[in-house]
Amino acid sequence: MVLRPELMPPALDQAKVDRLARLADRIDGAPPGGWEDELAEFNRLAATDLAFEDFQGIYGAEDHEDYVRRILYSRAIKPTPGAMREELAEVVRRSMPQNGHADYQAYMAVFDVNVPLPRASNLIFYPPDYDPATNTWDRGRPISEYDPTPEQIVEWALSSERSGNPA
Repeated sequence: MVLRPELMPPALDQAKVDRLARLADRIDGAPPGGWEDELAEFNRLAATDLAFEDFQGIYGAEDHEDYVRRILYSRAIKPTPGAMREELAEVVRRSMPQNGHADYQAYMAVFDVNVPLPRASNLIFYPPDYDPATNTWDRGRPISEYDPTPEQIVEWALSSERSGNPA
């Protein structure tokens, strides 16, 4: 399916991403007094107001470039009025890492801003009734059996908000 431009992630300036990733790397785990200038430059270039604490632990969780891309996408991607279920299903399809889309994380951000459920893209990996204590869902099924369709994910994201049942 061809998506309308409003549902496509914006292109990011790779030089800016690279510069911000280098700054994020220097801020992450920096000693006291060794990060103020880098943080000010990061916030100026990214048009953010992040605190030093927002950078701590990135190294252990994700690549600094991925972190920067998430921040830039979250600032640039806006909701698309009238997004149809079929379009959202295509966005989810492109968001699923196993489908091989290079920009899958950007499509996750597009999905998240276009449905009312907070962090709806988590439904790609975990069902709405996931129990992390037992690593099960659907009354005891192992998480390894979780294989939803994009259409199911869209339905859960839209119906979970209406019912007040967070994913």
